[in-house]
Amino acid sequence: MPGYASAAPIGVYRPGSSITKIEAYEEFLGGPVDRVLDFMPDTPTWAQFEAGTLTVSANGPAGPATAASAWGGGQLGSRRLVLAVPACAQGTSWAAEDGGNDAHWTAFAARLVGAGLGNAVLRIGREFNGSWYPWQVTEGAQQTYINGYRHVVSLLRGQPGAAFSFCWNPTLGVGNLAAKGTESCYPGDDVVDDIGVDAYDWAQTAPGVAASSVTTAMQQAALDKMLTEWDSLRGWYTLALAHRKPLSFPEWGLVLWKSGANYLGGGDDPGWVRAMADLIGGSSLGGWHAFWEDTGMGVSDPDGATGRSIPVPMARAAFLAAFGRA
Repeated sequence: MPGYASAAPIGVYRPGSSITKIEAYEEFLGGPVDRVLDFMPDTPTWAQFEAGTLTVSANGPAGPATAASAWGGGQLGSRRLVLAVPACAQGTSWAAEDGGNDAHWTAFAARLVGAGLGNAVLRIGREFNGSWYPWQVTEGAQQTYINGYRHVVSLLRGQPGAAFSFCWNPTLGVGNLAAKGTESCYPGDDVVDDIGVDAYDWAQTAPGVAASSVTTAMQQAALDKMLTEWDSLRGWYTLALAHRKPLSFPEWGLVLWKSGANYLGGGDDPGWVRAMADLIGGSSLGGWHAFWEDTGMGVSDPDGATGRSIPVPMARAAFLAAFGRA
């Protein structure tokens, strides 16, 4: 029997909002997952926002008439929905989240509660320290972000029937916030249920390096950076410990795609998988984690799906050894 790395709840992202895809993944894993990730579009209309409309795939367009309520009706069973929720919709800002968009947020909450999803884990404005989303936070705007985030969480917690959990969710590193660090955006213990960090094995390889040419030394260098950079894996563990909050990893996985001539990932990188398993399994903080399986973007495995062009048998074996439930 594989050595499951910890008692931490495990989840997965499989695009398409289909329970059959989750069940197929559970066959690979050898047992049930505890969390199911899904995403709302980054720039929804207000009607889409209030309906909890889902994307076709993460960072993609809205799905045809598909809303978060599609996960309702008891089909999740004991699994819990983890929903990535956009902020600053329709060209607004974090300043508007301090009251200006309340009617939209309350309608959204009512939709989830009405679908039986009032216990969903909400990742509001995920990866806000990066530069790639409309709700990004730049240096000097931390307090505006904090005010807006606090207001939204307090508003949603007060809705009838709501029992949401709120995952405060930066991405690894300081991102836009090089002067004060991402921790300068921490909104307060009263509005954070767990600290969630998105982490992937970016290998920082030279232009033109093929996946098959990624060396163990390259993989180790990338891991060392992720363990020691400002707002590193170790840094987030320390922050979570200081605030007595669970440390979660809402998204983690292998980077298996190219950008122009650059191969960006660590290839078949079992060391990264084992390092994450050690961190998750050795944590005294609790928390949960979810592996990324979006084959449409190429950030997949371990699942052997059609269309994945970079084999990763060693990483797959390391994952099952750590997290398999068979």
